[in-house]
Amino acid sequence: MMRRFFCLLIPFLFLERCTLKNNNKTILLNDKIQKNLKMGSNLKLSKNIREKCNNRVLSMLDIDKNDTLTRFYLSSLLFNYTNLDNESSFKTVSKLLFNKSTEAKDTLNLARYYRYKAGYFKKNAIDDSAFYYYIKAEKFYRKTQDELGLAKVYSNKRQLQYKYDDYTGSNLSAKKAYSYYKKSNNLEGQYHSLIAIGNNCTILKEYNNAVNAFQQALEILKKDKSIDNSGTCLNNLGNVYREEKKFKKAMYYLNLALKDKSLVTSDPCLVGFLLNNLSYCKLQLKEYKGVPEMLYKSVKLMKDEEGIKESTISYIYLSNYFIARHDTLKSQIYAEKALKIAKKYRAPYYYLSALSNAGSVDCKKASKYIVEYDRINDSLYFIENNTRNQYYSIQLETDDIKHEKEVVVIQKRIITGISGFVILVIVLLLIITKQRAKQKELRLLQEQQKNNEEIYDLMLVQKSKEEQARKSEKKRIALELHDGIMNKLASTRLNLNVLNHKNDDKTIKKCLSYIASIYDIEQEIRDIAHDLTLDAFNNSINSFVTLVKDFISAQENTTKTKYKFEMDETINWEKISSIIKMNLFRIIQESSYNINKFAEAKNAIICFMLDESNLCLSITDDGKGFDVESNNDGIGLKNIKQRVESLNGKLVIQSISNKRTSLNIAIPLA
Repeated sequence: MMRRFFCLLIPFLFLERCTLKNNNKTILLNDKIQKNLKMGSNLKLSKNIREKCNNRVLSMLDIDKNDTLTRFYLSSLLFNYTNLDNESSFKTVSKLLFNKSTEAKDTLNLARYYRYKAGYFKKNAIDDSAFYYYIKAEKFYRKTQDELGLAKVYSNKRQLQYKYDDYTGSNLSAKKAYSYYKKSNNLEGQYHSLIAIGNNCTILKEYNNAVNAFQQALEILKKDKSIDNSGTCLNNLGNVYREEKKFKKAMYYLNLALKDKSLVTSDPCLVGFLLNNLSYCKLQLKEYKGVPEMLYKSVKLMKDEEGIKESTISYIYLSNYFIARHDTLKSQIYAEKALKIAKKYRAPYYYLSALSNAGSVDCKKASKYIVEYDRINDSLYFIENNTRNQYYSIQLETDDIKHEKEVVVIQKRIITGISGFVILVIVLLLIITKQRAKQKELRLLQEQQKNNEEIYDLMLVQKSKEEQARKSEKKRIALELHDGIMNKLASTRLNLNVLNHKNDDKTIKKCLSYIASIYDIEQEIRDIAHDLTLDAFNNSINSFVTLVKDFISAQENTTKTKYKFEMDETINWEKISSIIKMNLFRIIQESSYNINKFAEAKNAIICFMLDESNLCLSITDDGKGFDVESNNDGIGLKNIKQRVESLNGKLVIQSISNKRTSLNIAIPLA
């Protein structure tokens, strides 16, 4: 009996031993995988070691399985590969994770897949793809409970938006990231989100919000000093007050940051930024003591590429310091240094600042710098617009896909509803025949009423357009009278005024020609009345260039100002519309009138240039100038602005007291 019992027991013991062996093997394998994954994510180790560890994990995984643990290991492995340059391994693991997560309908690992893929593209500066995949990741994370993962998506997304000047979008993403980091009790994430919010608000001129964000960030640093040094936050806080022109308050926070002497070794570039900002505040307050020493120190500290670019600002401030100390030569030397560095390192925004500064300290080269400034500024504006439009189109495409899905769901519901309705109609057809007839009649009445309302609305719109056209025509005639006829009448009046002082034959003979010009004024009034003004600029005999030259010649004969006319020979005036030529001629008339009446200028330059697809007009005089910011525009200046706006152009007015005034206009020809 006992022998029989042991014979039955032996197979069970054998099976249990085999199971224990298999379990031990699985535990050992999982330990090895986890150990290699940990080493593969350790950025302190060399890339070669990390790559070997990750490749070892990939070889140990049973990729035929599709359980939760396998997908978790694949997602961890994909994250590790984002920090390596092995593109083939990254693609292999990402494909495995996507297929297995899709098959298992694993929303969390799909969210991780899109997030890690976006991180890989971001690391390799393929920003449009990164932005697209972050939007996809956001969609999947919202369906999970992983609030920390969603916070990281928003945090990365706001960095891309900030990079391409979408500060409103970046601010919204930073606020979302902050709220999810707060729910996850992640202090480091909260801190960096608050810094981002403060920086965005500073650029958007929401200064109170920026200060609140930076103050909250400082409170977090008090709780956990291991997150970051306070220098960055204090510098940003000082920068807010600097932008608000509260220079004393800004200096308080900048000096507070500079008290940390360890920054010179731990973050020398930050010290350079702090010294630059502090120097600017002292220059604005005219506290010149110690300013050049701080700026020289700043240049020495900023040795990496970004720091060297920032040294452009140091040289600009040095230029400002020496111009304030009436040392023009040194000021020009440092202005040229700033230009060379910005140009060498291809830093367009620093280059624009350097050009603006160089133009203000070197009057001889000012016109050259202005042309270069406008060229760079226009090209940057074009590039930024294109990039921003690209990102908006990605967002729009994502929204369209979502919308299409919603439409399909609605269509399914409609089809189901229609099927049920058809069955119901068949059953109740005899009962509801009369009711349907009444509904049809009511529907026709409603449509008739709706059509009547639409006709009435169209009549109102048409009437509004007619009224608008009348106002526009009145405005046009007013412009023509002011810029053309009034200027000529004023000129004739001034020229005939000489008869009050001289009555000799020579003077009377000269004035007869001015009296004869009244006929020209009468002719122009008649042209305006018959809307023939544009024809004068279409006439091939009386070309636009001839009109301008005749006008300048008349100005030189009747005023003390000496005019110089320059023109790009490549301009084909026959292809330029008469509307543009007419408005440019009126602008020249109005500007010349202002120069004669207010500027007391000895010399004036009128210059036409062709810049790519833009026709540029520059009018510069060496008169007494005016304050552009505080000046209340007269009707003449308003008319000039209206004419430029009507041509979709750009107008820049710059004036230096008792030196020069320049009016620069760019009109797109496309």
